[in-house]
Amino acid sequence: HQMWAAQHYRFKKPCTFLTSGGSGTMGYEVPAAMGAQVADPDSIVWSIAGDGGFQMTLCELATIAENRLPVKFAILNNGFLGMVRQWQEIFFDSSYVSTGYTGNPDFVRLAEAYGIKGIKVTDKTQVKTAIAEAMDHDGPVLVDFIVEQEENVYPMIPSGMTVYDMIEEPISEKVTN
Repeated sequence: HQMWAAQHYRFKKPCTFLTSGGSGTMGYEVPAAMGAQVADPDSIVWSIAGDGGFQMTLCELATIAENRLPVKFAILNNGFLGMVRQWQEIFFDSSYVSTGYTGNPDFVRLAEAYGIKGIKVTDKTQVKTAIAEAMDHDGPVLVDFIVEQEENVYPMIPSGMTVYDMIEEPISEKVTN
């Protein structure tokens, strides 16, 4: 999610992309967005997280509702710990261990339980409408984007390698350690 945001989102102002910088800090997005919203209450703040990372700090929805912070949440929901699953696919012959989330909550209903508007997007034709609806809402909004389970993020640098070893697109053969 942070990699897709860095690659595809066009920022209008400098110093507005808050990221854990590849440190693997799952759940960073929610408290970072809360802090950004408090620091700049007139800005529209979006938190972009995967479904796994969002669950690490989803308890902060109570704080957001209590303090009426109008943060917008985009959850990229693939039912997996996406980057871990990608590594297992590429480097471990698709041997998926402890990466699937078959018991994900209904994020829209979870948001609504806190009095936060929830929107579910199941088709790419709904994306623009959902974002516009979230932007037009004065309070917090959670948008649950259901995405392909095995959509990978490129480029990626294998562990212990350099930028010269970067994988820039899907590879036909699996990499062995």
